[in-house]
Amino acid sequence: MSRTIRPTRTVVAFAAVGVAALGLSACTGGGGGGSTDGGSDTSRLVIALESDAAALGYDPLRYGSGQRFFYEGIYDSLFLLDEDGQVVPDLVTNFEYNEEQTELTLDLDTSATFADGSTLSADLVKQNLDFRGDPDLSAYSGFAEGGEQEISDVTVVDDDTVTLVFAAPQPGFEANLVLPAGAIVGADGVADRSSLDATPDGSGPLEIDADATVKGNTYLQVKKADYAGTDDYPFDTYEFRPILDPQARVNAAISGEVDLAYITADTQSQVESAGVGLVANGGVIQNLLPFDKNGSLAPQWADPRVWKALSIAIDRDAYVNAVHPGDIPTANALPADSPGYIPELETEYAYDPEGAKDLLAEAGYADGFSFEFYISQGSQRDLEALQPYWAEIGVDVTLVNASSTEELFRAVQTTPIGGPIPLTWTNPAGNVFGVLFGFANFHGAENPAIQGAVGAYGAAGGDADAQAAALTDLNSSIVESGWLIPLFEQLSPWAYSTSKLQEPTFPGTESFPILASLQPAS
Repeated sequence: MSRTIRPTRTVVAFAAVGVAALGLSACTGGGGGGSTDGGSDTSRLVIALESDAAALGYDPLRYGSGQRFFYEGIYDSLFLLDEDGQVVPDLVTNFEYNEEQTELTLDLDTSATFADGSTLSADLVKQNLDFRGDPDLSAYSGFAEGGEQEISDVTVVDDDTVTLVFAAPQPGFEANLVLPAGAIVGADGVADRSSLDATPDGSGPLEIDADATVKGNTYLQVKKADYAGTDDYPFDTYEFRPILDPQARVNAAISGEVDLAYITADTQSQVESAGVGLVANGGVIQNLLPFDKNGSLAPQWADPRVWKALSIAIDRDAYVNAVHPGDIPTANALPADSPGYIPELETEYAYDPEGAKDLLAEAGYADGFSFEFYISQGSQRDLEALQPYWAEIGVDVTLVNASSTEELFRAVQTTPIGGPIPLTWTNPAGNVFGVLFGFANFHGAENPAIQGAVGAYGAAGGDADAQAAALTDLNSSIVESGWLIPLFEQLSPWAYSTSKLQEPTFPGTESFPILASLQPAS
């Protein structure tokens, strides 16, 4: 599919799931050669990522939104995010809901051709979506039977038309059909998904150069020779290098070994001091995630005053400065760039240990209480920093190191709270139904205010004022009910070569740029 992307400056976020990658010592080669015709070298763009985007092979349905950047050149999607962060059709040419919003009919671009030579059809889309019960395809998890975005049936209307039937009304469902969940795999890949472990089967403009790719070390994507529309990708090749160590990524950017690197907030000053280009974007909110929201484990968890007490007991400024320097403390569930951001929440939920004690007393817990909090290696430092704030108001927290991933997941059932968890709000329904009413709601709590706000957002369509009002209601209802305890807005900084690239730009609340939007410096 031909995609014309033009740069804009926006604020972004991410919810990428990091996986193990090899360090800088395993990487070879430089970031690019000399200029051509007096301009930037466009033969190769070298990109350093914080994780291995193909650790599980090349099936895009096995990943989350953090891998969009890697896969969007290889796979087309039913819908995509444009340069303004709006959901727009890609493989879809037209779409329409029925009056009850229980069916979504998609007209398809059947000219799209896959790596295996097959072309797009309604039947192929159905074959893809009929894998929604496969537990290995995490991008489809919400579409499966019992999921909050359950697709109960996929009906082929004709060769280029397919209808998705939902178990319940799903306004704005197209937002769930961007990459990775909206990616369509070719006929051979669908017939044998294990073939995608080694070879992608997409209809995008780029393909993997197997001879130049070393799994876990470097992945080279090259333009398809017979693909119409590759002019939208100004570089001949795109090399992705997973470099796990944050300092190694910074070193690679400063040395010129890579042209673009996803770095951490606490390394920004080092990049700036070295004279390397830097663009830092916010949008990801790191939150503590309540599990027991209706008092199933202990009665205090049903009282919003208790959740507010835990929130205002935290000195976010001190905590973030100590543990996450460079990020932005916040009490808002939505990022500062969102039209639903509420400045007054920063004051209402500011650090106030005496106010927290008063709230506990009002709720009947003047002497405090105790509970267990299961932690992982990744969350230990955060919780060790937060634990004393709660002790100050009489809440005794015992930190328990989970012995396995399975034990950590089971904590959703047996403990009242977990996290921190990063959330981005490109798809509000995904967070609300997949997280708040999904895996983090084992005890079946109800919250009509949150559900009503996200429903109003979906029903708003393209009405910006109505969307802003719905997001504001969503933000306030989440925070005031204690269904999330926001901690900080995480920056997603990128270091880049100013001689190779224009300043990267980002779609809406995403932390990764659109690959085709990366433009040569001159």
